[in-house]
Amino acid sequence: MKQSRFAGSRLVACRTGRGERGVTLVEMLVAMVVGLILLAGIVQLFVSNKQAYRLQEGTNVLNENARYALAQIQYDLRMGDHWGGLEASEVTLLSGLDSVTGNCAGTAAAIVATGLYGYDGTATSPLACIPASDYVPNSDLLVVRYVDPLRKASGGLVASDFYLRAAIGRRGMIFQGNSKANLPSDLLSATLGQTDVYAESPEAANYPFHAMIYFLRPCASQDRGSAGVCDGADDSLPTLARLTLRGTSMVEEDIIAGVEQMQLSYGVDLNADRAPDIYRHATDVTTNNEWGKVVDVKLSLLIRNSERDTGYTDTTTYQLFGGAGGASVSYTVPTNAQQFRRKAYNAAVQVRNMTRGG
Repeated sequence: MKQSRFAGSRLVACRTGRGERGVTLVEMLVAMVVGLILLAGIVQLFVSNKQAYRLQEGTNVLNENARYALAQIQYDLRMGDHWGGLEASEVTLLSGLDSVTGNCAGTAAAIVATGLYGYDGTATSPLACIPASDYVPNSDLLVVRYVDPLRKASGGLVASDFYLRAAIGRRGMIFQGNSKANLPSDLLSATLGQTDVYAESPEAANYPFHAMIYFLRPCASQDRGSAGVCDGADDSLPTLARLTLRGTSMVEEDIIAGVEQMQLSYGVDLNADRAPDIYRHATDVTTNNEWGKVVDVKLSLLIRNSERDTGYTDTTTYQLFGGAGGASVSYTVPTNAQQFRRKAYNAAVQVRNMTRGG
């Protein structure tokens, strides 16, 4: 009986010892290696998903920026050369108007009754009102002028703002809000202080005057270095901007950042059928004195992301509108900008007021 109990005790003790045995060093190392492999796979999956998200987000930003930029330019082009029912040749300027601060000279001057004008890109800025430091080399410039489609009551005119007084069937004259009384008698209504648009003479009305110059600037912010200009202290993100007439000043406005290149081609109506017969770049349109015949504009914008993609290199040569004789313009991405993802966007815009029936 004693031996039997002793044997039973040994048997129980042995079984208990085997059940409490720990993990060996080899097993631990194998488990760690397997765990690290699984963790590396999870990290790689996370990185891949994050990269895919960044690419998708970048594409969405490009598309959204393109839509906004094109919408701004398209609206102004469609309104270009609107003179309240008059032809541009029937519009003159009232003498003694105030000078415009920051005004461009000649064909780019703000207060001119020319609906559309353009400049081909050059190595430096073609306009003195846009300094070379604020100009992206070889990018085109677009000048658009028109009057608002909504009439303005004489009693609500702003003293320094510019307006067109249009008398359909006769003529029109550009004036300032504080100089309306100096207009010729055939453009004046009986009462100059009316606050109701429709209470004035139905033969003449006031239309707010608009003028803007679209161009590309080589930085998004001008505040890090010298105020008001792009310099070495600022970023290097090219930006679509415009000079806009506000009162008696041409004020610079940012439209959208990331626009790397802008090129335009102009459709000219040679046979007065209100359809483009040939596309020219701005220099040829000027040489042939055809700005009054431009009925369509083809626009190319090359837009890039604001962040570099270190695993990407863009060596593409993009073909954009705006070459001589309707040909394209070749744009090769500079070496220092090849890590940005970009996309070219094209649009054709009818200049509606140039295609109206005569």
